[in-house]
Amino acid sequence: MNEQPPPPPPPPPGGEPPQDGFPQDAPPVEPPPHPSPYGAPQGYGSQQGYGQQGSGSQQGYDPRYGYGPPGVPPYGPGPGGPVNKDDTNMVVLSYVLLLFVGFLAPLVIYLIKKNTSPFVRHHAAQALNYQLTMLIHLVVVGVVCAVPAIITRNPAFLVGLVPVYLELLVTGWVLPIYGAVTGGRAGGRGSPPSSASA
Repeated sequence: MNEQPPPPPPPPPGGEPPQDGFPQDAPPVEPPPHPSPYGAPQGYGSQQGYGQQGSGSQQGYDPRYGYGPPGVPPYGPGPGGPVNKDDTNMVVLSYVLLLFVGFLAPLVIYLIKKNTSPFVRHHAAQALNYQLTMLIHLVVVGVVCAVPAIITRNPAFLVGLVPVYLELLVTGWVLPIYGAVTGGRAGGRGSPPSSASA
């Protein structure tokens, strides 16, 4: 086993051999154009008087180079625009009507506002998710308790439904009211609250 490695490729005509696989005559890669250092506000180093603001446009910014210029928040109010009072009322209705009508009210609100308001769409979907989760919880525990009760003809197995009934009774009122309150408060911020804060 005296194999030797293959010889290196011949150097290109008239130049040095490439290092690290890149030819030496390639232009150097430059960072994206931006008028100020990263993280520095526009006009860094020059004082502007109170009330004087820049033109509002980020001149020199090319959107092909990333997420956006520094200092610009990554998310705005969304495609539906800022949250208005009607959106906030629809959010509160989707949670409150959940108490009296069930899943139909959030479903209708979701279908009406899904393309016009991401804020209402988020909260109506949350109300629907809550109702669906409670339904699945009740059905699973009901099947787990009812099947042995039917097979053995012993109603003692149905005792497992009591904690689920109490859970649905309490959370069926508390969580939709909590959702209505937090959804109504979030209307002034322009974005739905994150799951960590809700």
